Amino acid sequence: MAATKGLPDPRALKRAAALAVATTAALLLCLAVLVAQQYRSESGPLGYLSRPGWALPGFITWRSSDPSCILCGTDGGSSGGGASRRSSRPQFPPAPPPPPLPPHCSFRGPLPLWAVQWSQANGTADQLAVRGCQLQRFSHEQAQRCLAGKRLVFVGDSVTRYQYLTLLHFLERGTWPAPLGGVPGEPSVANEHEWPSWNDFLRGTSRLFNGHELCDCFRADWVPGSGWKPAEEDKHENRFYRRRLGAAAGGDIFVSHITYTTYPNKMHGHYGFPPYLKGRRPCAPATCDFPADWAHHLAEGLAGPIKDLRPTHLVLNSGLWASSNMLPDWPAIAAAGAAAVAPQGGRAIWRGTTANRGRKVPVHPGHDAMAIEHTRAAGWDLLDAYNITQPLLAMKRRPMWDGRHFLAVVYEEINLYLLNMICPDEGGSRSKDSGSGEVAGGGNGGGSSMVATDLHE
Repeated sequence: MAATKGLPDPRALKRAAALAVATTAALLLCLAVLVAQQYRSESGPLGYLSRPGWALPGFITWRSSDPSCILCGTDGGSSGGGASRRSSRPQFPPAPPPPPLPPHCSFRGPLPLWAVQWSQANGTADQLAVRGCQLQRFSHEQAQRCLAGKRLVFVGDSVTRYQYLTLLHFLERGTWPAPLGGVPGEPSVANEHEWPSWNDFLRGTSRLFNGHELCDCFRADWVPGSGWKPAEEDKHENRFYRRRLGAAAGGDIFVSHITYTTYPNKMHGHYGFPPYLKGRRPCAPATCDFPADWAHHLAEGLAGPIKDLRPTHLVLNSGLWASSNMLPDWPAIAAAGAAAVAPQGGRAIWRGTTANRGRKVPVHPGHDAMAIEHTRAAGWDLLDAYNITQPLLAMKRRPMWDGRHFLAVVYEEINLYLLNMICPDEGGSRSKDSGSGEVAGGGNGGGSSMVATDLHE
């Protein structure tokens, strides 16, 4: 068809456009070669192009046996020269090393509040997460492997007791307690008010552990608001748990809880229980209703009975009774705790006071300032329970059964955090102390079949 008069031939336009595209491509290729030749040094931005095998990030690799060749080299494994071809396996520059984890991911020091995250279920707390860190959720088998051959000693008040009981429920029964409690016929180990009386609580919780716990415990029942309440010296609750796993599993598990309160600043107990046997048989749970055979202030207790339990890990707190800043002898307390774990090559841990909404002893960010200052100076670790629990107070449905005590789900998460502190690697590390003591059989009449010969040896 003839071209329209006065207009260029369309075929000529197509040929001109194709020529322009080809010319532009050739110029760009030449420019790329020139730039590469100019910046060939190893330290230059394109220095990797001068290596025998190179790859632009995200592109296919070209190999060359001639280091001076940029785009025309042969494959290093071919027998012929001159013909360039693509390698059968793309090769890329090595990946940069991963950035270091934030300091709080060691789980051994202060935990910034911004890093604490709680998921919710059923309108309240569900699971703890730590921003930027991997908080391992230990299975029952992993938790047993973690604590095999270790001696974990809790020293503290009721919140510490509930942390101990929640952990024992998991170790002994393979499951955590019902997270929110309130299960008909299954009163919670984390709430004494779900039991008919204090002594029912003491007997019943010890019975749950299948004869693996000794409970030096008794408390006179009292009616709130009646005007009478037993003195702290007349309340007894020290617990000693041993789970036999054997040497092949890394040793037995020892977990203990010694009650200590900031007021009257004493721990006390009876003979017949670790570490003071004195040839006696232990009294049955909820029957130890006679005066204590021994009592110590905190620094003396850490240097005496706590050290005699030979802890590989010591967890201490009692700040809900009063600010730990009220104690005058923190240098001695911190030194005694460090000395208690030193022979085992262990670690002492200050568990920060948990947040609360009560008016009796309001907890604030500086509540544990002196305790943290002196224990950290003595080499203790910090389980920052204050920042872990502070966000819970803002939830519409707080996971608490009163102003100071939490539902079991919170103690479960704090214990998982503690297991991450003790065993940061999956499966856990094992202590040198495999626990060679013996616990002979023999009933003590109240839910435990053990005689303390010997939980502390």
